[in-house]
This record gives sequence, structure tokens and C-alpha cells, in this order.
Amino acid sequence: MENHPVNARFTDFELPATVETRDATVAIPVSNGVQQRYFFINLKTRKGMMVCYPKRDGMKSKEAFAYLYHLLTFAMNQDHILFPRLRVMLRRFHNGIHFIEILFKVLKPHGMTYLGDERFLVSLWSASIYFVIDLKKRTIEMQMLDKDRRDVFSTYQYFDPVDKETYFATQRGVDEFYKHDKEAIHFDVPIRIKKYNWTTGKITELWSGDFDTDTHYIMLNKDRRYLGLCQFGDFYDEQHKLMPSKILILDLHNKKDWWVDNTGWSPSAHIDWDPVDANFCYLSCHNGAVGPNKSPLKFFFQKTYHWNIYGPASVHKYEMTEEGPKKVAVWTHPECTRLTIHKVFAHRGRKILGCTGFPNNLFLADANTMESIRRIQITDACGKCAVLGSFYPSPDGEKLFVSTNGTFQIIDVATGNVDYVHDLGKVYDPFNHMTAVADTGW
Repeated sequence: MENHPVNARFTDFELPATVETRDATVAIPVSNGVQQRYFFINLKTRKGMMVCYPKRDGMKSKEAFAYLYHLLTFAMNQDHILFPRLRVMLRRFHNGIHFIEILFKVLKPHGMTYLGDERFLVSLWSASIYFVIDLKKRTIEMQMLDKDRRDVFSTYQYFDPVDKETYFATQRGVDEFYKHDKEAIHFDVPIRIKKYNWTTGKITELWSGDFDTDTHYIMLNKDRRYLGLCQFGDFYDEQHKLMPSKILILDLHNKKDWWVDNTGWSPSAHIDWDPVDANFCYLSCHNGAVGPNKSPLKFFFQKTYHWNIYGPASVHKYEMTEEGPKKVAVWTHPECTRLTIHKVFAHRGRKILGCTGFPNNLFLADANTMESIRRIQITDACGKCAVLGSFYPSPDGEKLFVSTNGTFQIIDVATGNVDYVHDLGKVYDPFNHMTAVADTGW
């Protein structure tokens, strides 16, 4: 791995004395146009920190700028000689979105992974770089895998605290993706699943083969036997129907792999493993995909993506067997559209499935029976409908931490009541993976 420092501003703030203290640090990534912001809230000390840097600062180094050059180079049609880079900036890609939307997407922070020692890893949507924020040292480092800058990381990296290793997927995605831009039909690209040891610096390859573009979410189960990787699919067939996403499950102990068939419920970008029974996992069906805005100018000023919705979303529960994953139950709700995040957590001896639904719905269900418990509608401090972006359960399972297009909120799991609302300012895109951990030493 190569490391490069990033100029950033660290700003402290305090929470009111009325906020209930608990052993939890909440990390929230948000995108505010050309500026990236990360909020860290320490509920033990009632203190917070905002870390921000412009997107251009993340691209200042020679290596990172070269990645952007690769993006422009491979995005063009090789047989088009006249003004190729200007041409690519004016055209649409396979899902109908414009170049500027692609550019903002690949540089957008999406996943937050806790590395221990008050350090957080920030994964971008689809880039050959990621960032490590150290809250104690108040520093940010940009890291990349190799010198040629063409290995694109998955949108999320999973950290195993036992062996101090991150699990991720890579693909030579810049050239492979954009040279197929005219094909509205799915195509495969070679990927590799790897792990990186933060103590020794060793990189180990776990699997390689044909997958798809947009390797999205990766997660290891409780007993560290099964590893799941999901793709955020946005390809359409000849009838303009979403094609199934790729879902790969690896048995790391027995060196086996299985593909999950999600025909009819795509895209399936996220996997969450059961926190109690290691043999169960929960797969998302978002039932929607990013579509084109009316014009690049509209996106440039609003900084929001348009979504095509195809009906209620759902969560599919699978059991791991010796023959592979078997579906055992499905949860859905008629008001759950554009599911962004789902999490399974323990609350007072009961396993709870939580998931978001656009625009402001937070659903809770019994993870054993997959039956609904309640729907919570999120509002802002003035009582108006908020846009719910992400949530994460507290380490003790008592609270839900929620981020919207302008606030951070604490919600009680038992009652559904809002305990606290904190202003985050204007957030253009709240649909990212926040996290919460029990460490509060910073």
C-alpha cells in the first residue's frame, strides 16, 4: 500500500448535557457538493468532531491525479480521434447517466470501516484510492493498492478485528467498464477478493474470477468462515428490466464458493450476517437503480441522483448449508421503496432487522420470524419530512443512530421515540454507510 497525506480541517463541537451518555462513537460520511465531510460523535464524552476536505484535495497527489487521467482516457472510444475527452464528457453511459454524474459518483465517500485505535477507513464509491482518518492524531492519509492506479476497490471494506485484516474486492474496472459503455446488456469483468493485514502489510488473494462491475458490499460472518460479496447491478436486458445482481458466497474453511440466484429481486447490493447464528445471512433487494437526470446541469447544481423505482423493496434471509445457501424467508412492506441500508442486531434477547425506505421510513422487523414490528417516520427538527439516508444500531442494541439530509438523530429501539436531533447542515447525498463502535477513547 502507498500512503499520501491529505490536507483537512478538524473542527470540534459539543453536545448538550441533556444527551444520554453511552459507550458509542458514531461515524457519518456525507457529501456536500465538492466538499467531503465526516462527523464523529462521541456519546461518552458528549463531544464531536467534523472532518472536512474538498474533493480536489483528495486528488492533489500525482498518483491520484493520474487515476482521474485514466478515467478520462479509458472512458473514450479508442477509435474516435477528434477531441476524445471532450466527447466522453458530453455523452451518457450504459445506465443513461452523464459523465459528470459518473465523476461525482466515483469520488463520493460511501462506506465507513472501523480499524481500531480510533482510526476509520473511508471507501469511495468506485475508486483506486481510499482514506484513513486518525482521530487521535487528527490526520488523513490517502492509500492505494498499486502504482499503476488501475485496481478499483469495492465500495466497502470489512475489517476483522481478530487478525487485524481488511477484506475487499478489486477489479481492473476503469478500462473494462468504460470500453463497454455502449452495451446496455450485462458483461463480466475479472475481479479479485483479497485481504490486507495491517500489522504485517501482507496482501493475500482469496478468490479470483469473473464477476461484474460495481463490486459493492463485502462482509465476513461471525465465525469468520463465510464471506459474502454483492454487486450493485444497474444493467438492463432487451425489455429494459433490471438484470440480477451478482452475489457470491465463499466458504473460506472448505475452499468452496456459491452464487446466489436473485432473479426477480434485483439489485441486491448489501449482505448482513446474523449477529448470533453464524449460518444465516440477509440479502437486500433495493428494487430500484440510479437513472439519468434530465440534464447534467441539473445534477451539477443539485448534486442529487435520480432513482428509478420498480416497486416495494425486500430483505431475503438465507441459511448456509453444506450444499450452499438456501432461502428460508422474505421480509417486505408495501411502503418500503428504495431500500438503502439494512442491519440485523440484538436487542434485549431479540434479533431485530432494521432497514430504510425512501423517503423517511425506518422499518423494524423480527429477524427470526421476518414479520414487521413497526414503522418509524423520520422528520427534521421542525417536524417536516426528512430524507433518511442511513442508520446503524448502537453497540448495546438500545438505540438507532440515523443520518438524514440535514440531521443526526438518536432513536429508541423499544419505543421508536426520537431522543436527540443534531444539525449537520445541508447534506446533498446522505445515502452512505455510517457506523457505530464502542470505542470512545479519542
